[in-house]
Amino acid sequence: MWSIATQRLLDEDGKILANEHRELIRKRVNELKNEICALHRLHNTLAPINRLPPEILSRIFVQSSAECRRDSLSWIQVTHTCHNWREVALDCAALWSDISFVHPAFTKVMLARSKNAPLHVDLRTSYTRTTPVIYEALSEVLDQGSRLRSIAIDNVTNTRRSGMLHLRRFLSKCVTAPVLEELRLHTSLDHCLNSGFLQGGSPTLKHLEISGCIISNWNTIPSGAALIKLDLTRSHGQENKMLSGSGFISLLKNMPSLENLHIQFLLPRGLYSQSPAAAPFTHPKLRILELIDYPENIERFLRAVHVPNAENITFSLDDDVNFPYENPDLTALFGALQSSWHKVVSAGIGELRVSRDAPSYNLMPSHSFWLKFNNPASTTSVQSPYTLDLRRVRTINMDTGDVLLAVEQCWGMLELQILDLDTDDEMAFHTWAVMSDLPKLQGITTVSEQSFYDLFQYLIEEHTEERPNEPIFPFPALSSITVEDVVLDPESLDEWGIVFRGRPEHAPDLKVTLSQCSGLTREIFDDITARVGSRVEVVWEGQFR
Repeated sequence: MWSIATQRLLDEDGKILANEHRELIRKRVNELKNEICALHRLHNTLAPINRLPPEILSRIFVQSSAECRRDSLSWIQVTHTCHNWREVALDCAALWSDISFVHPAFTKVMLARSKNAPLHVDLRTSYTRTTPVIYEALSEVLDQGSRLRSIAIDNVTNTRRSGMLHLRRFLSKCVTAPVLEELRLHTSLDHCLNSGFLQGGSPTLKHLEISGCIISNWNTIPSGAALIKLDLTRSHGQENKMLSGSGFISLLKNMPSLENLHIQFLLPRGLYSQSPAAAPFTHPKLRILELIDYPENIERFLRAVHVPNAENITFSLDDDVNFPYENPDLTALFGALQSSWHKVVSAGIGELRVSRDAPSYNLMPSHSFWLKFNNPASTTSVQSPYTLDLRRVRTINMDTGDVLLAVEQCWGMLELQILDLDTDDEMAFHTWAVMSDLPKLQGITTVSEQSFYDLFQYLIEEHTEERPNEPIFPFPALSSITVEDVVLDPESLDEWGIVFRGRPEHAPDLKVTLSQCSGLTREIFDDITARVGSRVEVVWEGQFR
């Protein structure tokens, strides 16, 4: 029943001294424990998942840990599952190279186990107390400048548990980063860029995102020929009067591969060149441009920097005290954009959408204007649309119709095919008169009672006004009208026959879609359908009252 060694110990009971016997038994117990442990390991090794090669198992560990390592160390449990998993995990440098600061004392352990693998640093003060331990851990990590592959430091927090880190003296340790590809630095009123950080070079840097740092000089911003995305946001309370336009141009010249540029309230306020005749700088690689600033600063940028191949441009004219007494000079802004983006603007606007912005605290209502341009003739192979997103346009003495007229005045809208209006602003008759003459306008969508009834009243007046020598034919290419979220007035619907029956024979058939509207019964709908004639299809998407 027992093994020979065990049976021998049982048979010697009372035959040898007790202390000697106890020592032999203890040694035998340890032998048996080691045998059991070896059998357990073999048993676990024969499990299907442990038949995977170590490199596959390592990849599984890395992927699974990515879900939770930002705010916990629960992924460490993979080292406590079995002997095989622990050996594989401890030997996997990539598992430990994504440095966590949730428990700063453990950060040093991760750094040691990461061997010579490239490091990914993710420090968020919302999860970490700013104690001497974290300062020591961060200092040791940043000393590894030759291994840093990505750095993400979020030093903005509102919790009592944590506080702001003083980054200047720690970032000064990292002067060069030869393999760094991504840097995200979010802080508040911090002078950390003046510490010599990365001034020795970061030749492989591709993604740079800086928010809240005091920028006293454009030279303090890391740059390089490999940079693809640059995102700069001004620190609240910082003035950028000292940032020169010429320095900004030099910064862009140092980024010849730049494709995505986002600047928020950091555009230079002065001249970009002392010579009015200086040629603008052209950045041929730039594809995405987003500027959030005062219109005059955006205008100066566009006159100094040309982006002929940009595909998506976004301007936000939002600020706490933006335009308190006057309207923005959109004509000057549009003119500057035409010179900077001439090839695209000249191709014509194919689609224009107007939408109400979400209310903002202590700010007057505003609208956004989204324009899709036709592909320029020289880039017909490009499938993605060329778009302009003009956000947070607040007006005092003009409405959205005036903005549309400014677009027409500066660029023309002869190529416009789709017009989408989501606004409570009243659209004046002269605005609709301009729209009604557009030769390619095929579809109009209105998402408010105001814009729908403004359009309808314009059509009624056009059809009832006596013009003996002039044919009445507004919107010659119109084939679709969509009305959304409108309470329909049954009395005004009686005039639909006047508006739609008089369409000339050469005009396209018209489809009118009533979506999520109210105020109709089945009888009224059938009466409308009969009044408009066979060439107008009325579609109801909703419930009858």
